[in-house]
Amino acid sequence: MQDELTENDFFTVAEVYQLTELVNETLRDVIYHYWVNKAEEHSFEVLDWIELRCNSGKNVILTAGLESDGIKIADVNIQDEKARLEAEFKGLVTVVSKSAAKHKYWADCLNKSITPSFVKHNGRALNDSFVLKFEGAHDIEIYLGLEGMEVDYFEED
Repeated sequence: MQDELTENDFFTVAEVYQLTELVNETLRDVIYHYWVNKAEEHSFEVLDWIELRCNSGKNVILTAGLESDGIKIADVNIQDEKARLEAEFKGLVTVVSKSAAKHKYWADCLNKSITPSFVKHNGRALNDSFVLKFEGAHDIEIYLGLEGMEVDYFEED
């Protein structure tokens, strides 16, 4: 029996609006913000936030954090979150931020026009993945992985 979809499985109207505001923006940078647990012998990283920075100054931060069943738009100050986690977990948990602009997925997308694309169910946008289409570059899919978000090229079937 297939699980029934709930409100948590869809982007809110406000989130869809925020993501569609990316139409015709040009991508300047992509920052991956990792939640890092250093308590183990080998640190454990989860891609918890993806920040899309546009040439216009518009920034959108996506998250699939602990309190989320899907990708959401985050209203978070990453530096404040880092300080909070380090204080709460006595330095064993932190946030590490890295530019992904030179990563194979994003390098060809910089300074290209963005068009977001959603997977719809009964007229609503599902929030387990979405696609960023770029003029003259590969389409990029951001989706929920087993732990946090993942990024890959998007190929239509």
